[in-house]
Amino acid sequence: MKLKIALGQMRVKSGHIEANVATMIAMIHEARQAGKDIIIFPEMCISGYILADRYNDFAFLKFAESMNEVIKNHSQDIIVVWGNIALSINETSIKGHDGRFGRANAVYIAHQKNYVKRENGLNYPGVKTLLPNYRVFDDSRYFLSALDLNKTLGLDFYSPFIVNIDNQTYRLGLEVCEDLWSQDYSFNPTLTWVSNKVDMIINVSASPWTLNKEASRFKALAHHAKQTSNFPWFVYVNQVGFQNNGKNVIGFDGGSMVVDPSLNVTMQANDDFKQALVFESKPNDWFQTKLMTGLIEAIRCFDEEILPFKPKWIIGLSGGLDSSIGATLVTMALGCERVIGVNMATQYNSNKTISNAQDIAKKLNIQYSEGSIEPLVDITHQVSETFGFPLESSLAQENAQARIRGHLLSSIASSVGGVILNNANKVETALGYATLYGDTIGALAPLGDLTKVQLFDLAKDINTYFNDEIIPKNLIGMLSDEGYSFDLPPSAELKEKQVDPMKWGYHDALVTKLTQYPGYQLTEFERSVLDNTLEDETMKHWLSVYGLTDLNAFKEDMRWFKKNVNQAVFKRIQMPPIVLISRGAFGYDYRETQGYYQEENHEI
Repeated sequence: MKLKIALGQMRVKSGHIEANVATMIAMIHEARQAGKDIIIFPEMCISGYILADRYNDFAFLKFAESMNEVIKNHSQDIIVVWGNIALSINETSIKGHDGRFGRANAVYIAHQKNYVKRENGLNYPGVKTLLPNYRVFDDSRYFLSALDLNKTLGLDFYSPFIVNIDNQTYRLGLEVCEDLWSQDYSFNPTLTWVSNKVDMIINVSASPWTLNKEASRFKALAHHAKQTSNFPWFVYVNQVGFQNNGKNVIGFDGGSMVVDPSLNVTMQANDDFKQALVFESKPNDWFQTKLMTGLIEAIRCFDEEILPFKPKWIIGLSGGLDSSIGATLVTMALGCERVIGVNMATQYNSNKTISNAQDIAKKLNIQYSEGSIEPLVDITHQVSETFGFPLESSLAQENAQARIRGHLLSSIASSVGGVILNNANKVETALGYATLYGDTIGALAPLGDLTKVQLFDLAKDINTYFNDEIIPKNLIGMLSDEGYSFDLPPSAELKEKQVDPMKWGYHDALVTKLTQYPGYQLTEFERSVLDNTLEDETMKHWLSVYGLTDLNAFKEDMRWFKKNVNQAVFKRIQMPPIVLISRGAFGYDYRETQGYYQEENHEI
């Protein structure tokens, strides 16, 4: 392959058409100046990909589509490939299944200020063939596929694009993101391009990152290559940054690459969520773990795009693990001058956690305030009683403390023009161990898709990064054959000698089995335990550690777990957006209905 390739791994800002186009033009100019033959940008790089029902805004989409002419006119002496919306194909307006205006997720190619023609002599764009309709994806809600358009327009969307550079002709195949992941579909776009004898397949992507996603991408590519003896060069260009659907903040990590027919990666961009125009291989040089990088970049991008007025971020800094990690990440993302930690103690808060909060604030150099909320607790009891509703139960008294903290944080945020960081983790969120309008409030929940066990590991990574004990070791669970032990066990500190009831490690795994795509693997786990066919050695270990090899104890714990999960749906619906890092985050990824509760699985 003699084509000199530039990978335009750009940060795509959802809805910011003019800013995205400006980024593209600057990259095109730089690539041309560097003598490159072709520059490739990601899927939907003009409008953004995660747009929800903004895809019904015809004027917005029409403006995005009009930018194709702008990009085309910058293709002098360089081939440009980019993803964008298509409202018309081959000068024909598209009609959707409902009879209204249709849309396609398209990939365009231009050279010398003209759209590149296909082998069939026409110059219509490529169109996404496989439309994902799972997890956060809803492509069929908005787009027509290449197969749909073939039926209505009679166009061959797998006729190769023909380009000529330095008296050499290249046959190119253009596909979009999911077209690479065809294992579960009846049509294989990648191998269709191979059968049409292309020299190179270009995949433009908006591929959300989850843990270990980078490995599965290459695995998908290798799966196709092993099915043919004439696999061509393959170019994969992914976007970076974060977009959101209202309930989840979704990251794009990059990892753009050029792969030769023998599956050797000849050029690669970093998969660190950072924009880069890549001319040659740039191997990863991690200064922190990818999870840490992703969470920091999620906070930074969310703050920049959603909160451009640069507010203070207010954190209820209890001195526990979650708030300590949250404070550290937001400080790393935005700087210490943007962060305020507030410790709001009652008679139940230990000197150890208060001391933790003080130490963390000092090491992070953030503004810090502390004080007792006992007067507010007392007056709440008094006023509630005058209304005829005394707070008699322990739970009512505990929730009052949490809601008072939420009220105070909200008041402080209003005072300084700030927003609140939500500290909830995934296990607490699943089991409802959060008080509505108390610790469920906030603008963003960066830890809401991490189990407690993952937070233990993240805390260690943070301390390694700083070469200091930023996260107090007394908060980090120590794993042994007997399970997790703590110097300072996790606690909400809302009553005397309170300790969180979770079975750490085991309940973390149950939450993962419940939510991980395709979901509800919890039922299969229950069945395997009850009929003694469980093969998962890790889960066998946890059952033994917590005395759940006794089936009555196992059933009792499972009833408790499912009851709490089901009863907390209404809280999760009202929680702030969660940063997605797993294959099943609460929010728009793992979707729930409210009001359904089944005490027993009758089949089991």
